[in-house]
Amino acid sequence: MRDISLSEKTVLCVGINNLDIVIRLDLQEIAPDRKLLLPAPRQLIGGQCVNAATTMARLGLRISYVGMTGDDANAGLVRAHLKSEGIDDTACQTATGMPNTSAFILVDQTTGERCILVTVPENYPAHSGEVAESVWQDCSYAYFDGNEIDAALVIAGEARRREIASLADVEVLNAKSLQLLKTVDTAIVPRAMGEELAGTSKHTDMLDGLRKLGLRRGAITLGPTGVIGFDQNQNEHFIPAEKITAVDTTGAGDAFHAGFLFADMKGASFEEALRFASKTAAQKCLVPGPSLGRDVLQAMATGFNASLEEH
Repeated sequence: MRDISLSEKTVLCVGINNLDIVIRLDLQEIAPDRKLLLPAPRQLIGGQCVNAATTMARLGLRISYVGMTGDDANAGLVRAHLKSEGIDDTACQTATGMPNTSAFILVDQTTGERCILVTVPENYPAHSGEVAESVWQDCSYAYFDGNEIDAALVIAGEARRREIASLADVEVLNAKSLQLLKTVDTAIVPRAMGEELAGTSKHTDMLDGLRKLGLRRGAITLGPTGVIGFDQNQNEHFIPAEKITAVDTTGAGDAFHAGFLFADMKGASFEEALRFASKTAAQKCLVPGPSLGRDVLQAMATGFNASLEEH
């Protein structure tokens, strides 16, 4: 039997937060000079990193969030959310005199697909990358959502120096995000990124594109098809996606990363971690909003723990 007790160490989650304004509608009806009568929008706390951090916390992991908030009422809502989820925000920094970043999420009421419009105030500062030694002493894993890239590079470099496991998601390829991918030990990226790295959509070529970055492990999510990846022994894996009827795909990728990291910290194999990640993302798509509820995630964690004990 493997030791599956939760680590007392912390996951350092580096990236973006938003106040999400979620609107359900028929996306095909949007057109210039057209007026639509819609239900009242929902107001939620999200952003890729905070979505992932919330899911990890609800699965039972200790989380420290590294990012920027404004200092308006919306920023207060973000900080209150972090506190309510038991997420430490001592490494968070404040953009004085500025509103918090927001995201308008348009969710298709038929397919569950979404369009996300993120608003960032002009001259909004970046996080410095400074993390207190007391936070580092409790850290056993670092997660990066591909935003706050300058801070991410500083923190990823320090995590590597300290031999702390690290996981990155990158959606936009540029010099800095490429450097981040070369610094972390594990990356899970979307198909579009895999194709851009490889110059082709062939699965083996996309995985080779990740390998060439020097990653210990890598995976590429393929949407409704599933996920492909290679483990630390260079063995390749394909995990088919679960068959579902999506209600809202918002946060599905964030749930995937959170599920993988949780399973990885529990000592699961790479393949087992990808399977749990896929299940977590699928469950997220069955409900509206950016994150699964605590009860659902705690039940999933309990079931996963039991399955590991059986092995």
